[in-house]
Amino acid sequence: MGNKCRPKKVKAPYRKYVAGQGHSRTYGFTPTTSPAVEEIYGEECITEFARDNDVEGIDKVQEHCSNRKSTDSIVHFKARQNESMGSLDPFRKTSDEEKENLGDMRLPWEIQALILKFSDEPFDPSYLLVCKVWYLLCLPLIYRHPALNCRNFNSFVDAVISNRKKKIGGYVEELNLASIMQSGRNSFVSRLLRRCSPSLQKFTAPQTSFGYAPLISLKSCLQLKYLDLGLVSETVKLEQLFAAIKNFKHLTHLAFPRSSINCDGFREFQWPENLQYLKLSGGITNEFVRETQWPRSITTLEFSYCPKVDEHAVYRVLSQIGDNLQHLYFHYPMPSLHENALDYVFRYSSRLISIQLMVDYCSRWVFSEHMLASLVYPRPLRTIYLECSGSLGLASKIHPDDFTIAIMESRLPCLKNISVSSKLGWDMNSDDVSDLVSVFEDQGGSLYLSY
Repeated sequence: MGNKCRPKKVKAPYRKYVAGQGHSRTYGFTPTTSPAVEEIYGEECITEFARDNDVEGIDKVQEHCSNRKSTDSIVHFKARQNESMGSLDPFRKTSDEEKENLGDMRLPWEIQALILKFSDEPFDPSYLLVCKVWYLLCLPLIYRHPALNCRNFNSFVDAVISNRKKKIGGYVEELNLASIMQSGRNSFVSRLLRRCSPSLQKFTAPQTSFGYAPLISLKSCLQLKYLDLGLVSETVKLEQLFAAIKNFKHLTHLAFPRSSINCDGFREFQWPENLQYLKLSGGITNEFVRETQWPRSITTLEFSYCPKVDEHAVYRVLSQIGDNLQHLYFHYPMPSLHENALDYVFRYSSRLISIQLMVDYCSRWVFSEHMLASLVYPRPLRTIYLECSGSLGLASKIHPDDFTIAIMESRLPCLKNISVSSKLGWDMNSDDVSDLVSVFEDQGGSLYLSY
């Protein structure tokens, strides 16, 4: 039988010594209490009550402390405890009494988050060290647009895929893998797409490592607005691509892969209703181009390396959506187009703002009065890009006088920029180019030489 009258031994709370700071508590939450409460129960007991928010335990503290101290100490303890508990919730509302006790005005966390989000200055990673709330506010900003290359790609994959608790992939809005050559694998890209699918809005596929598995994972990216597959060199079946993007209601930008094959299934395919930019490339056929119902929402159209598409298919597309197009670009090579196949583009597209023509596939008649017919409104064309492959015999196809006459006869009243490829072989010191420059400057335009 032990001596019941002997006072019980009070065990001191554990404290560890930190160099330069002295002794510090090891609990996750450290409340501030009155001296009376600490004297009776000790710091360890009070910490457990406050950490678990145990109301019954706090009532016991009030009952025992009433014999030794006045209730003012208990009131002071509850106020301090509520203040400490409230500091854990940065988005809670502040009462009027607390506002009076704050003294200086404090900026709400929501306003600080907006300032960090819309700040024009480069984001400093040291902001993560300010406090825990700033860490939570800045973490989505760091992973929103990651700048990836071959050196940091593996680390990024480990952070997004391996750490499932933090769910870092949900912060990614733009994923650009254009610079990833041999560092990625199909499994990495596929798992990245699955992890980043909740918020991913812009995706640029790598040149390699984009096969069947990434296409399957692409289906889960329902918030995608920008999809660029133009760099993919692996074989991609368009039928699988159509199945992957058929539910993308927010998609506005789409670039086809340059090595695509098998156009089956295009008749049942429903184009995204908000599609504005479309770049056609790869193994698309004339049948696909002619029989597809193109969405009227497209304002920018590009043809890039379509070896099977001829001029009849091109004009079939322009006959459907040519009046809605504002930007039209043709890239080299297009083997199925003959030397003057693009002379009629202005007849089908009268609302163009900018156009890129390949001299290989057009002649001087493209700027004649028959092709640039007069309209009831001034033709809005402002920029013309003349590109050339550099083959022999192309320097004489389009002459500077062709532009000079078209400008003097007011066929291009809104034209402001003409960019001419150096491969075309124009002599910039000749009188013909000087006449074009003088006439063009009177209209407020400029002539550029591109290399």
